Amino acid sequence: MHRAVRVIAIQAAAWILVSASLPAPSHGGPFDKLKKKVEKKASEKADQAIDRAGESASEPDAEAGESTAESTGEAPSPKGAAGGTVSSVSTKFDFVSGDSVLFWDDLTQDELGEFPAKWRLSSGTFEVAEMKGERWIRCTSDDGHIRMKVPPALPEYWTLEFDVYGTDTGAYLTVSAQTTNGTTVWEATYPHSGRNLAFRCGDIFSTTPVDGEPAARRHTVMFMARKNSMKAYMDRERLANVPDVSGQGTPAEFDFRLWAPGMAVKLMITNVRFAEGCRPAKDMLAEGTLVTYGIHFKTGSDVVEAESAPVLRQIAAYLESKPDVRLRITGHTDNVGKPADNLDLSKRRAASVAGVLTTQFKIAAERFQTDGKGDTQGVSSNAKPEGRAMNRRVEFARIEG
Repeated sequence: MHRAVRVIAIQAAAWILVSASLPAPSHGGPFDKLKKKVEKKASEKADQAIDRAGESASEPDAEAGESTAESTGEAPSPKGAAGGTVSSVSTKFDFVSGDSVLFWDDLTQDELGEFPAKWRLSSGTFEVAEMKGERWIRCTSDDGHIRMKVPPALPEYWTLEFDVYGTDTGAYLTVSAQTTNGTTVWEATYPHSGRNLAFRCGDIFSTTPVDGEPAARRHTVMFMARKNSMKAYMDRERLANVPDVSGQGTPAEFDFRLWAPGMAVKLMITNVRFAEGCRPAKDMLAEGTLVTYGIHFKTGSDVVEAESAPVLRQIAAYLESKPDVRLRITGHTDNVGKPADNLDLSKRRAASVAGVLTTQFKIAAERFQTDGKGDTQGVSSNAKPEGRAMNRRVEFARIEG
């Protein structure tokens, strides 16, 4: 059976952000005693289950097969404007994507079944898999560590975000920051002791309850660093807020641990975006122009996603404090697709952003002009995923006079 059909059948349940040095989850102990023959049997069982499911496998989630919300590039039509989902997002969710992309991987340049080219293997076995036309990194072994190929030193201000698809209540995804000599600076874990997210940095250890049980669907994981401070998010909920994580050293890279001992189906991650920045929106608007990657859309759509709330909230607050300021909103896309379609999409996205600011944040419509440039004013090469990610953006410029 074709790999795409086999992986479509994946039906999953829990996942994490974890590290090996965290206290072992309360329900993880029994898996430590599994033997090699159990691992082999589990893998065979998984293959058989996927083959039986085939094309008729039920969809694990309405969004599972869609590309994740892309920063100001490929996205949806005013669910934000019509459904009230943007302004209603909790103010505790303050994540804004960095504005200078250092690493972006949707795996579209990799061959199915191969090891992902932009990653470095630490242990285990990984492959590029496909589910409903979307590429994922899948750990085929019970345990595995993999790291992004990033610059040797992380910037002071950065954001990391990615999507994860889980497997079963005994599976965990680990994310930790490591120094050049291998010291763990911080680590985050889900699920821990049931359905909590755990965060550890040196002597600091906290757990935060996560709403609802781990679900068989796609989740979005986000981290944001501002010099020595650190925040962790899951699905539009802030779950860790640590003022100083510098005690263990300076992070140099991230370690992803995909751990599913004895599980029939393994964990997967995709759409990994690591970026430098960003400065507060009000500071850039005060200088005249704000270029933001914090407004999100799904591929091919003009609907403003709920994850856009933090930056739109900042823009609205700035406009409320400056009642005489008017803004021109311009949408930009990468060069994927037909130029005419990209131009139309960019114009609709700009109008959609203005609509959300008007209807949900109560900023007068006459304070906005909107336009779109499609793929005609790229700021980076479209030859690589990082360049395309930089080109998908929304710009706000003050209208003088």
